[in-house]
Order: sequence, then structure tokens, then C-alpha cells
Amino acid sequence: MSIEELPSDWEATRVTLQRYAHAVTAAPRAAAPSHPRWAQVAMDFGPTGLVSAGTPLADGTELVSTIDLVDHRIVITAGDTTDSIDMTPGPSPKSVGEAVLAVASAHGSSIEADPARYEDDSSQDYDKGAASAFLSAATSVVAAFNTINESVEGEITGPHLWPHGFDIATEWYSSKLVDYEGTPTSAQIAIGWYPAGDAYFYANPWPFDDSFTEADLPTGAVWNTEGWYGAKLDVVNLDPASADATVVSFGKTVHSTARDSLEN
Repeated sequence: MSIEELPSDWEATRVTLQRYAHAVTAAPRAAAPSHPRWAQVAMDFGPTGLVSAGTPLADGTELVSTIDLVDHRIVITAGDTTDSIDMTPGPSPKSVGEAVLAVASAHGSSIEADPARYEDDSSQDYDKGAASAFLSAATSVVAAFNTINESVEGEITGPHLWPHGFDIATEWYSSKLVDYEGTPTSAQIAIGWYPAGDAYFYANPWPFDDSFTEADLPTGAVWNTEGWYGAKLDVVNLDPASADATVVSFGKTVHSTARDSLEN
């Protein structure tokens, strides 16, 4: 399996999936145990697609939602309860968010989720082929990011999908703390894939040092210092035959370039 360009008509389905991701993560965002790196608001990857963080319910069960990109349905589970929503006709994000809360309520929990995260009551555009292409590409991206993680020592979270930007990312955190707007914050490196528009990979060492740009990147990758600081690799520049290896090399190169500065 290789990382390939997504279909040109993928954007409408991407927007729909992002809205569904917002809807199903409203409950864990409001009621799941807080993670020091905010992982409770992200979605992990399971065999069939995206899986929310678990939310403990009053009766001792756990609420979990899966955006299944194989059978094209949203599956909401808690204990012996399962609610399945067919994504093919494009149900509204509001109906999805309310279904999640209804399952929680059936198990004794009234979750005060932010309704703004699933307020859209309109029918959505969903194409099975586009969703399947995303799953195929995302599976390869996750595998590449896991390979990068295996070569890195220290605290790592991910890879997971962040609903806010609908990007897949893995993050490394340094033990070095840096002041950020008055708050001590870990120096860090995020490696990610942004699948909207002209899809690209990014690598963001923070705090960024201009000396990082002196390092050579794999073919097709460039340093970006306008709008955001880091390295960028456009998917269109990848050779499908070696895309996975190039992405791994891209991530490892940025890590080896920035780690010493971010740890000391």
C-alpha cells in the first residue's frame, strides 16, 4: 500500500467526514478523562477507520464512536448497546451528535457537550469511493508515522486525527519547557498530513530556529517560513513507488535536524 493522491472530487466527502468527526468527539471532549496532550479530543485509527476516545458512563460502561470507512457507517457503542448510522445518504451532523448523546443517556449519563460542534442540520455529501481512497491513504500515512515514532526516543502521542483541521499527526515532546504566552510548554516536533486541497505533509519543530533551514531535505520537500514555520512535502511530488520511504525520511530528517536544539 502506498500514499497516493486523493481523488480530485474528494473535498466534499472530506468536509462531511470532518463534520462527523466534530460530532462524535463532542462527547469525549466534554466528559472523557483529560489527557495532558489533549488526546481525548482526537480520533485514533482502527482497522476500519476512525475511533473516538472512550468516555466513561454512569453505569460503568464506556461510550465509543467509530467512523467506519469500510462499511460506511457511524457505529456508537456502550456496553451492549450499538447504534449504527448509514453515512451513504449523508445524515446531518446534528443527527449524529444527538445519537451519540442518546446512547450516553441510555446508560445514565447526561453529557453537556458543546452543541456548536454538531449544529449543522443539513444533509451532507458522502461518496463511498472517496472515503475508501482516504482510508487507504490514511492507513499508509499512519504506518509511515509509526515507523518514524519507532526511531524516536521520548514522549510521543499519535498518530491520530485532529478534527479541528482534519489532519493526521504524530507529536514528539521534549522535556525542555519553553515559555509560551506565560505558560511553560514542552518544545516539540509535529509530523503531519493535511489531506485537504493540495494535500501535503508537514514537519513543525517548535520553537523554530532559522538554522534548521540549512539542513537538506528529501527530494520534493522544502522549508516553509511564510505563514507557518517548518518543512513541507507536497503529496503531488511523491513517487507512489517510494512514497512511504520518502515520508519516513522526511520525518526522520526533521527530527535529526531539530532534536538537539529542542532538548538543550
